[in-house]
Amino acid sequence: MGSITDEGHGWKTVLFCGPIDSPLNSGRYMAAAMEGLGYRVIGYDYRTNPRFEEDLPGIVEREKPTYVVTLKGEKLSPGLVEKFRRAGCVTILWFTMIPLEDWMTPLALAHDFVCTNVEDHVEFFQRCGVRHVKWVHQGFAPAFFGIGESGQNSPRQFHTDVAMIGSMGAPIYRTRCEMVMRLRREGIAVRWWGPRLSRQLKNLPYFLGGVHRAWAGREVYMRDFAGVVRGTGIFIGQDADLPVRGRSLSNRSLAVPGCGGFYLCRRTPGIEDAFRVGEEVAVFDTPDEMVEKVGYYLRNDGERRRIALAGQQRVLADYTYETQMGKIFAWVDSCHLMNA
Repeated sequence: MGSITDEGHGWKTVLFCGPIDSPLNSGRYMAAAMEGLGYRVIGYDYRTNPRFEEDLPGIVEREKPTYVVTLKGEKLSPGLVEKFRRAGCVTILWFTMIPLEDWMTPLALAHDFVCTNVEDHVEFFQRCGVRHVKWVHQGFAPAFFGIGESGQNSPRQFHTDVAMIGSMGAPIYRTRCEMVMRLRREGIAVRWWGPRLSRQLKNLPYFLGGVHRAWAGREVYMRDFAGVVRGTGIFIGQDADLPVRGRSLSNRSLAVPGCGGFYLCRRTPGIEDAFRVGEEVAVFDTPDEMVEKVGYYLRNDGERRRIALAGQQRVLADYTYETQMGKIFAWVDSCHLMNA
């Protein structure tokens, strides 16, 4: 990290604390987006550096960043964040997790600004005394998925009618398993990519239902993810079985349309807020409706492709990580102007 431009925000430095050391870390998307906006970005992965409590204050003293942006931050202490603030940094925390955990509130209270991927968490943090908190869903990083490269918009030969990507099994992925079993019973060609279904007693019903037989044999990320999406007639979206109120969008609900795939997902406030249903994505409310719409869109190839293209155009225009990070910095800067 650390490129700088002569335009835009290039004179401002961001210390980005988050998972970035693995090529698969989504924090890399955010860091690249901030650089694309013109910020100078110093990346630091607190998960892989055991001396982060000593390293980070030194980086702040040496580099004097305008902002310290933290992704998740489960290991960081509120006291460390207070050191950043006393050094004159504006501190921004982005939670991209669904479950609320005990450590999150003290960390949020220590920050100047807090963003969360789950709208319901905004009210929770406000009740806890967090002054500046905003719902901001994640984004899509087209360059990491090879979107825009030669051949990405060429005609496709589908290798399966229906696909899913992600973990399967109890306790929080029961619904995904049930969907795979239902599609198989209907005679619909379905495959899923992700970690192997674990051989545990709790997953016995899913082995008996043939979920393991639909497994594609590997996990896929970035360009491989895009390849699966583009070789699939219909991608089924189903998040984990976790209670969520209000708007929330998983990365998958942006990455699939962003890669040019046809996205058919369970209806949620988040998806209805982000897309024009029936024009950019399709939704279902029940398993029967899922099966019905799979059949309909497999029979209507032209309509399916038009919706997929419109969904991709919406994501690339409105929901890239550069767009989302730009929203965060615009919000932060506007709050500072109001308080000046």
